[in-house]
Amino acid sequence: MKALKYGVIVLSLLAGPMASASFWGKVKNAFNDCKYDEKDYPLIYQYEKSITNKLPEHFAGRFSESDFNTKPWMRDFKYVLVVNKGEGGLYGQTLRIYDHGILIHTAKVSTGRENLELKRKNKECTGAPPKSYWSQTPTGYYTPKFLSKDHKSSSWDSSMPFAVFFDVENGLALHEVYSKYKDYLGGRASGGCVRQDAGTAEFVFNAVKSTEYAMIPEINVDGTPVLDESGNVKYISQQTWVNPRTGEAVKFNTFGTLIIVEDN
Repeated sequence: MKALKYGVIVLSLLAGPMASASFWGKVKNAFNDCKYDEKDYPLIYQYEKSITNKLPEHFAGRFSESDFNTKPWMRDFKYVLVVNKGEGGLYGQTLRIYDHGILIHTAKVSTGRENLELKRKNKECTGAPPKSYWSQTPTGYYTPKFLSKDHKSSSWDSSMPFAVFFDVENGLALHEVYSKYKDYLGGRASGGCVRQDAGTAEFVFNAVKSTEYAMIPEINVDGTPVLDESGNVKYISQQTWVNPRTGEAVKFNTFGTLIIVEDN
């Protein structure tokens, strides 16, 4: 009877929309205790919410095309990608791509849900993060750190094609939306990354890749440039990120691309 029961479970997964990149994760969940009890869920959620900090928002202003004139160092990036994570307005949930200060493409995106994402019940489970966190896309100025064409999220057991990672500390990237969620583009729907349609994601990936090894201004996450000893904007040919958990310094190549996340 157990074999018959398990066979029915597997067949139902194969026949339904779960037959995707995360299929085996769904099978694993079917054989493990992965669902919170309805009575316990509200208490667990409220507790996790009370102890889980939100990410800091680094940029309180708004991008303007006049910034290319008032912040001349911005013109030293070939591409400037402006993500607006707002829910409404003219530019809410859009990506604007500038090539040497000229707008060349606008597309709908999905940024973070801005909700608490409850951790998975057991470590064997998939489809939920290992630990609770806020699904934010924090505002700020970022430069791409590394690219991963066929990336897969270990936290969410999902594919992230054409991933351009800009916040390695929080695992945030621009990437192609999974087809199941493409209709959500234009609204907050992700776990924190910036989802794009397939064409935009591939274009962005290749555009960013073409700027690798560029000499770029070093920019703080709040949008202010780092200055050298003479008070001039500092330029770098390699990026250094210090892992806050281990203290290890990690080196990344530079890319002639600036990513700005704003909120209207």
